[in-house]
Amino acid sequence: MADSKLAEGARQFAVKMDLGAYLEAAKIKSDLGLPNDMLLEAVRKAYDANMKKGDYSLAADLAKKYGLPADLRLEAAQRSFNRKIDNEFYRVAAEYAKEYGLPENMVREAAIQAFNKSTSFGLIKNAAEIAEEFDLPQEMKRQAAMKSYEQHMQAGLYHMALKIAQKYKLPEEMVQAAEKKIS
Repeated sequence: MADSKLAEGARQFAVKMDLGAYLEAAKIKSDLGLPNDMLLEAVRKAYDANMKKGDYSLAADLAKKYGLPADLRLEAAQRSFNRKIDNEFYRVAAEYAKEYGLPENMVREAAIQAFNKSTSFGLIKNAAEIAEEFDLPQEMKRQAAMKSYEQHMQAGLYHMALKIAQKYKLPEEMVQAAEKKIS
């Protein structure tokens, strides 16, 4: 009896996957406690359909969620990553690469591009956050800190400028300039 219930659940799961109703399929899996090995054929079919349509993020998510082989997850994730890079969504690409276990050099390259894009648009705070979050080279962190310090000083935000100078160990004359403005 229990085997027939699992088989029926797997059939319903497969129908939902074929329809692209992935949340409903996941609910069936959860409600019935279906093991991944019973669902692999339906998941692989959905994965292949999404890859064919170019929905690489969805394919990577299915591969990750249902335990498809790592090479399938990585293939879909790399394609999704490349699309994000092509569309200049560098920070999103870097976060995505990190989440899906893509090679570290891909994460770093996307983070560097995100840093450079933020810097070129004058989004120094964002650049500094990216440098910290993705542990970019110390020189990049320092570059963002110096620009951020200058912006804060020009805006009259001397306390913030002082904090930045101290946190990033900027030259002592910068610390003193901020302290002088405060007092």
